[in-house]
Amino acid sequence: MFRVHFLIFCVLFSCNGIKSRPSNLRDYLTKTFSHVARIDDFYIAAGNRAPLITDSPSATGKEIFDMSVRIFESLLDQDEDGTVDHPYLVNSLAEHLAFVIDHTDVTNKEEVKIESLFGNYVITMKSNIWPYMPSFSSSDCNLNLTELNTSLWRPETYNALWEECFHTVTEAINRVNPDFSFDHGSILGSYMQADIDNGSYDISEQNELEDDGYDFLTGVNEYVHQIWLINLCNRQNILNQYQLSVLEHISAVGVPLTINPDYDLELGEIVK
Repeated sequence: MFRVHFLIFCVLFSCNGIKSRPSNLRDYLTKTFSHVARIDDFYIAAGNRAPLITDSPSATGKEIFDMSVRIFESLLDQDEDGTVDHPYLVNSLAEHLAFVIDHTDVTNKEEVKIESLFGNYVITMKSNIWPYMPSFSSSDCNLNLTELNTSLWRPETYNALWEECFHTVTEAINRVNPDFSFDHGSILGSYMQADIDNGSYDISEQNELEDDGYDFLTGVNEYVHQIWLINLCNRQNILNQYQLSVLEHISAVGVPLTINPDYDLELGEIVK
């Protein structure tokens, strides 16, 4: 009899747990995070903790969240007419991805949990270990380099939020456009490999620093970001022939080439 009662209790407890679990991504994010926004059905969520590496001592979690929404709006609405430029892109973001901002004790857990529950790959801004520099501007990047020859390069002062938002958008393009693959033998992969074979670009040092964790696909992804950023900062003159070919290709497939962190149209919706 005790065993029967115990089994009934377990079944009821399990059912109650299922009932209390949010059935969709929106409900889960609004239950879990302090701030939530959406652009169509692509969701951005953030905790309330301040960034730890910043040039704005008064910066808050809400401030990073607000800027992330503006950056995504700008990336998706390059001509700033108040509508998404490419519906397929926001559809891919909604189907495949989500963006989360918080400290690593939250982001590391939620990356796994959200994908396991809803199937959305989570890209994050880890605001306790990555720099949030709201003063960074593409009009004054202060790029102290004469060539792009290593995967290790970043500007001395950079807002990592720009990079992570950009990676989210390019990941969405990668999911649906075979011409935007990061694989060996792909268009982008072949350009980077040719650059490496020419002795004009290197990923081996970073791969060694990361104990073989910097694989080819990651290398191509970051190579694209570096070239995009140099172009954004109006320093295309330092790019070599392979890198200029990458820039031409990403423009042709519709990668957004500019960011306006002060975008002020209401493309997105604040959910919470």
